[in-house]
Amino acid sequence: MLENTSLEAIYQSIGYISLPVLFIALIVGWKSINTRSLMILLVIVEAIDTAMIETAYSWRNGYYIWTFIYSFLYIYVVIARRLIVKNLSQTSIFCKDVYENYYFSKQEGALLFVYILHVFICLIALLEVQLFQHYIIDSFPYILYAFSPLLTLLCLAEALLVLKLATRTVPVDEHVIRVKERRYMKKQRVESATQKDEN
Repeated sequence: MLENTSLEAIYQSIGYISLPVLFIALIVGWKSINTRSLMILLVIVEAIDTAMIETAYSWRNGYYIWTFIYSFLYIYVVIARRLIVKNLSQTSIFCKDVYENYYFSKQEGALLFVYILHVFICLIALLEVQLFQHYIIDSFPYILYAFSPLLTLLCLAEALLVLKLATRTVPVDEHVIRVKERRYMKKQRVESATQKDEN
């Protein structure tokens, strides 16, 4: 049987796989603008989370407040991605294309469900910490025995969903390719018309 410290090391190692998996999904799903936009946003959120994790650990019980609050950012990225790219569409053609061809896939719905479960798991841990601090309970059974295994399962589920999302074929992206081709042809016509006028 593995010791508790060995299990914690395994849980922490699995917790760090999200960022590499998101990078792989970004590369695999690059041709799909919707997948690419979601993966870029998730990579940013995950990179900040990974950079902050050691600092958050040092906050002791404050770590559970951090994980609970930060969990909502993942939900926001999935739900409000269209709003995010809309705000950036004035400065980026890519964001404009994503906004005009946005769709919400089943995999994104499943990913959203995983992130909502993450919030509930963190909320229970936060409540247990608060109960301990107010001397209502005298130990951390949930945090000691359930918190890390549950987060590990969610992390693995997230990795599988993200990879599934990146590998699926998306017909709407073919429409985006046609839109880009039309823009290019229109630009070519304008340039050739300008050259004729100059001659």
